[in-house]
Amino acid sequence: MTTRLDLRTSLRLRLEDTSETPLWDDASLNDFLAEAVRGYGTRFPMEQTTVVSVGAGETTVAVTPDLAADHVMRVFDSEGHLVPRQHAFEPTDTGSTGFATAQAWRWWGTSLVLAHGATAGTWTIDYLSGRTLPADDVITVEVIAGDEDIVVLLAAATALHRRAVEDGKRGLGRVGSLPTAGTAESLQEQAEHLMRLRRRRARGGWTATT
Repeated sequence: MTTRLDLRTSLRLRLEDTSETPLWDDASLNDFLAEAVRGYGTRFPMEQTTVVSVGAGETTVAVTPDLAADHVMRVFDSEGHLVPRQHAFEPTDTGSTGFATAQAWRWWGTSLVLAHGATAGTWTIDYLSGRTLPADDVITVEVIAGDEDIVVLLAAATALHRRAVEDGKRGLGRVGSLPTAGTAESLQEQAEHLMRLRRRRARGGWTATT
């Protein structure tokens, strides 16, 4: 179980900012971690499920939370049967374009649109969502086990990039032993390398993205 505190502690160690008078306060590190978790979640979204109550014969069903069409992965009807995505209308016997002959679904706005009237009951929708950093130091951060280093590297890169920009605006350049923007680029590259490895493992079936 990894918390925001765990990530922030690792980030301070990565930045070598553990003195009694640290360069970055906790709020700043939390901001860097929040941005890192969002970026990580874009590459590795969470797999989630929502259920909706559907009335008999309904063809348009409002869904909560609001979902984008490309985030919806699978739809199951009230009997647990997988409903296929509707990619196109099927031709009729006369050659004109008609409605799909079997039940299927498509997405419009924030609603599930069915090709035919629904069977009543609870329908299930599997979808992908982003990731966010919890607002406290107790709740578990939704990061795939073993990927904590990716988030810390991304956050450290952001911290050093911003520091380099601030120093540049002040005309300070490099101050003491403060890592340069080049160090930030190196950390970003390390994070990208780990994310590429994560994708290869997922494609190879070694681990699941949860």
